[in-house]
Amino acid sequence: MNNDFSILIADDNEINLWLLREQLEHWTMDITLAKDGRDAWRLLQQRCYSIIFLDVNMPFLSGFDVAEKLRTTENCNRLTPAIAVTAHAQNQQRERAIEAGFNECLVKPIRLQQLAQLLVRWPRHTNVDADYYAGQIMRKAQDNKQLSQSLLVKLFAELPAFLLDLDQALQNSRMQEAWDLNHKLHGTFCFYDFADCLTLVESLQNALEQADAEQARRCFEALKINLQWLLDNQNLILQRLIPVDHS
Repeated sequence: MNNDFSILIADDNEINLWLLREQLEHWTMDITLAKDGRDAWRLLQQRCYSIIFLDVNMPFLSGFDVAEKLRTTENCNRLTPAIAVTAHAQNQQRERAIEAGFNECLVKPIRLQQLAQLLVRWPRHTNVDADYYAGQIMRKAQDNKQLSQSLLVKLFAELPAFLLDLDQALQNSRMQEAWDLNHKLHGTFCFYDFADCLTLVESLQNALEQADAEQARRCFEALKINLQWLLDNQNLILQRLIPVDHS
């Protein structure tokens, strides 16, 4: 059990709330419960969590509404993994969840094995930060710090032009061009294995494939916030790769 790992669960059904909490207590006792979407959004603005579980159908604010607020506004949980919890197994429901900004979608009843697999995929004990990005690229480069630095410098040099071109393509309704640019970003973040960036790129890709200009714009704004954080903190991330001199 790890009490450095914090979880928020939001569900308007008390039994579902209790059952999921009981299951997640196998990993941590630091679990906060929210009775509806409005309560969840209030709590999410007060404290950072390691992972968030949101029932998609809640009063006041649905899980979709809360996820969209998380990804498109400045808040301490903007990059926190969010899991949609739904009673519907249709692919359309999962697609809608990913478009809203969720990282995964679980269908009730949720089994302990599903949670174990999910928490392995999202192992972070804090929100995505400089250490996360540095760690991901180090794994990709097999702990070669010089190669990791070179790869990150290349990424940071390319991102501003990508953002500008993608922004202009969307503003001028050049959907195919926007899709092509976003597809390149998808390949980039598959390579770097930045899960948070990849999720946002996939949400934008889905919106572009459906020719939903309004949703594509919302997805792009969420992606831009994420990538701008990367650019603003590139020196901090690179510093994590500088060898420590113990002499």
